[in-house]
Amino acid sequence: MLELSEIEELILARAKTPHFTAYHQFFLENPEAIILLIQLALSDRKHPVPAYSAWLLVHIAKAKPQLLYKFQGQLEEGLLSTNKHDVQRSLLVVLLHLPLRRQHEGNLLELYFSIFQDHNLKVANRVYALYHLKRMVKKYPELDAEVKAQMSIIEELGEMKPALKVGIRNYLNA
Repeated sequence: MLELSEIEELILARAKTPHFTAYHQFFLENPEAIILLIQLALSDRKHPVPAYSAWLLVHIAKAKPQLLYKFQGQLEEGLLSTNKHDVQRSLLVVLLHLPLRRQHEGNLLELYFSIFQDHNLKVANRVYALYHLKRMVKKYPELDAEVKAQMSIIEELGEMKPALKVGIRNYLNA
């Protein structure tokens, strides 16, 4: 099996190449290396290693989410603790491909609301947080009123970038 430093070197070597995300195929074929990719995504290594590692996790989640099931707790904890917007965005996407779990549920719900409400965050992060809120509303319908109240506040403040409008429309129409 490869070492952490070897995966890091491969990521850095491929980072600026066309079709970088095709590298996720390596992890689909070598699932034992996924733990190293997660370690890099959640690490304090210099950019772009965590961001690109997390981005590869997105592609793994889309292709074969079951490979990430056993790491879900670690990914949730990573989302709860990261302050890197690009890693946060990728982890939000990854977790949308995994089943809802009770572990960390309350903290994640708080985080999703916090991200959705924060006009200083990237709009993609806010939209993905909203999609997580929609999943939570399916499980806990009583949350819907609170989500819609937050939408109203955002609309009143005029923080409606086009992607956020689309996310809200998707939430309301789903």
